Amino acid sequence: MGLLKLGSAAIVGSALTLLVVSGPGNLGTTVRQAVAPVVSTVEQTAARATGGTGSTTWQLPAPAVTVPGAPAIAPAPAFGQQTQQATAQASADLTVKVYQDNRPSVVTVISSVVQPGFRSDPQPAGTGSGFMIDDQGHILTNNHVVADADRLEVALSDGTTFPAKLVGRDSRFDLAVIQADIPADKLRAVTLGDSDQLAVGEQVVAIGNPYGLDGTVTTGIVSGRRPLVSEPEGDGVLVNAIQTDTSINPGNSGGPLLNGRGEVVGVTTLGLMLNGGQAGLNFAIPINNARQILNDLLANGSYAHPFAGIGSAEITSTVAEQLQLPVKEGLLIQSIDPNSGAAKAGLKGASQQQQQAGARQLAPGGDIIVAVDGKPTKRPEDFASYLELNKKAGDAVTLTIVRNGQQQDVTVTLGERPAAQQQAPSQQPSRRQPAQGQRPTLPFPIPGR
Repeated sequence: MGLLKLGSAAIVGSALTLLVVSGPGNLGTTVRQAVAPVVSTVEQTAARATGGTGSTTWQLPAPAVTVPGAPAIAPAPAFGQQTQQATAQASADLTVKVYQDNRPSVVTVISSVVQPGFRSDPQPAGTGSGFMIDDQGHILTNNHVVADADRLEVALSDGTTFPAKLVGRDSRFDLAVIQADIPADKLRAVTLGDSDQLAVGEQVVAIGNPYGLDGTVTTGIVSGRRPLVSEPEGDGVLVNAIQTDTSINPGNSGGPLLNGRGEVVGVTTLGLMLNGGQAGLNFAIPINNARQILNDLLANGSYAHPFAGIGSAEITSTVAEQLQLPVKEGLLIQSIDPNSGAAKAGLKGASQQQQQAGARQLAPGGDIIVAVDGKPTKRPEDFASYLELNKKAGDAVTLTIVRNGQQQDVTVTLGERPAAQQQAPSQQPSRRQPAQGQRPTLPFPIPGR
């Protein structure tokens, strides 16, 4: 993905991807007024597989084989059909078990805001999802679910509601921890898994509250892993993001993504919605990212992300040829934050005017990064992902650079990432579902490193 500090859109693979955060759903129907939980179609599949009602496809039996002088031999059922039925039944059983085991752990997060003016009572703002992570009433959710709230509540699976308070939040990873005084007999902490062990193609299950429909379960597979995906507003990024075709809609944000063993492996957060409809392209934050910052959120209310202060662009063969660069791969530094560790280490940004390089406008003259801690680096998102997953503020990182045709190593002491600049309200893209018939055209923020 070419996530550059040059105002370019984010590229996932080679296709331009426009994302809408499946954030707080419209509270047009409150939790108490929401319809009964949506029943997964896997139950219908299970019913059909066990002889229940429902449409199915029938095949005429093959004729019996008759050999003179020998008894008639009836044909065996098609092996492929048996396999498909067994696979469908196993998938249905898995989804039902994961749902039943984890539904009591999933809550609806209700946010309210105090509107300026004469009315001082908090007004409903939206709903999201969350899940219990311990026996102290701590609940993990998305930062964008609670970011603007003046008052928070959580509704459990049995409909009981409790006030909640914000414990810690992190806009960079779009995660937050809230806490509610939930009775001990209603506390049901989830089991956290290892998102690094997820395999592409593995079945996953999401539980959440899309559009206020509490307790909705959807299922799908892990479609891929992406080094870094930017959220459509603010400073949020999904590092080593889980891409899934599991349906995620407004209100699902903050809910758990579970593997077949019922372990939480991700926090659902983003969904591609074209013309107001699902596109089957959704993302979740790996649970290992949450593990990385969770103790800091609980103890300090925040997490200090590492920051090098470098804005760079990917060098391709076309870029190298048109800008006459000495290497064909690496990161061409475009800018250096003046107060960063990169500036203190003497790294240099672009010194010439921008030029056309393929489809981009890039400025040559800066240092070229070819490796980070001895590992070859080709794309800005790989650099950003490496720092987030392997370094902390205050750590040192060794950058191998090419300057004036000569290769050398430079040690950079990482600082703490500054707070993201907030956009003016009129410039902020909405996190809600686009109006009917409207195609989202949301810009991506540019992740600095």
